[in-house]
Amino acid sequence: MSERRPLKDILASRKALFVKKPEAAVYRPSVTTEWKGGLLNENRIRTHIIMSDYPVPSGGDDKAPNPMEMMLMALGSCVSAVYVEYAIMLDVDLEAVNVELTGDIDLRGLFNVADVNSGFNHVSYKVRLKTSADEGKVRELIDLAGSHCPVSSTMKLATPVAAEVSVEK
Repeated sequence: MSERRPLKDILASRKALFVKKPEAAVYRPSVTTEWKGGLLNENRIRTHIIMSDYPVPSGGDDKAPNPMEMMLMALGSCVSAVYVEYAIMLDVDLEAVNVELTGDIDLRGLFNVADVNSGFNHVSYKVRLKTSADEGKVRELIDLAGSHCPVSSTMKLATPVAAEVSVEK
């Protein structure tokens, strides 16, 4: 196995490639989800298997986080990674990044008992950074990282979702 290049080099070469060849920046992740009984699902992502379930009061067996919790996890992971990436690009030494997230859902939408949104009505997060960098560099990091997280951008926009259902008998 070859040794992995430093993250700073990887980020710089990817950025240069995307400037030179914008089509190389198009990324199409895919996930396959298979129902495993009850409210348990198996999600295959590249070589990873991630389970999703619901807590017992919601009818699940609490074997894994639920999809909305994983959505918050995706946001938190993305926010953290974007802070790390921009810190590297800006030469800001980070000792720690911590993201705490909360979402508000009105479950009447899921159960069709009221005409309300069935998803998050509000999501908030707090980022704690540990760094000895000067205030100007930290402000630049916060501005760039705060406005370039792909998961946050997706959640803020009305992203079209297309569904196709086939039925086998």
